[in-house]
Amino acid sequence: MLEKIRKIERVFKQLDRETQKFGNQSNLKCLTNCNLCCLKKGLEANVLEFLPLAYHLVQNNLHEAALDLLDTEPEHCINLAKNPALGQTAGCGAYEQRGLICRLFGFSAVRDKNSKLAVYTCTHIKHEYPEEFKRASELINAKGMNIPLVTDFYYQIYFIDTQMANDYNPINVSIRKAIEHVAYYYSNRPIRKPNKKLNPQIGNK
Repeated sequence: MLEKIRKIERVFKQLDRETQKFGNQSNLKCLTNCNLCCLKKGLEANVLEFLPLAYHLVQNNLHEAALDLLDTEPEHCINLAKNPALGQTAGCGAYEQRGLICRLFGFSAVRDKNSKLAVYTCTHIKHEYPEEFKRASELINAKGMNIPLVTDFYYQIYFIDTQMANDYNPINVSIRKAIEHVAYYYSNRPIRKPNKKLNPQIGNK
């Protein structure tokens, strides 16, 4: 289980580097304090991409509270911080452990039916930065600007665990399943007993 989680985290780190580079080159960025993508209804994700979040919750004994919150059937992702502390902005409450769908949206690309690349972003970014968006759309197809592809990164995690990667659900259902997978594993894994080394003096008797 831990090996799978580490592999997913490595994919996430690679993606974060690529999306940051694209953002810097294109000058596209999210609007200040915006969390509208988190508020979109009907968001779906696979179970595998939330294993790092589940691991973080289990390791910090936060998973029971998360499961209790999930039992209330919240309308939006349970990580959405609706009541931020003073000086903080509303947004993801588990940003470092957010899923693949959260990392890709805004600063990656998909291919249309003509195999042309299109920036996978929201209408608010397009309207706020029309010139930057137009330029980026042209350059990614002219090979003048690199952009991470949605399909590439889903393929990367797909081969880590095909079953969980194919298990798509509303985002909170996938978070619940990920927590259950990780919690079950760590509550049932065998405990390794320390190796007892013979005292050299005893062994020579």
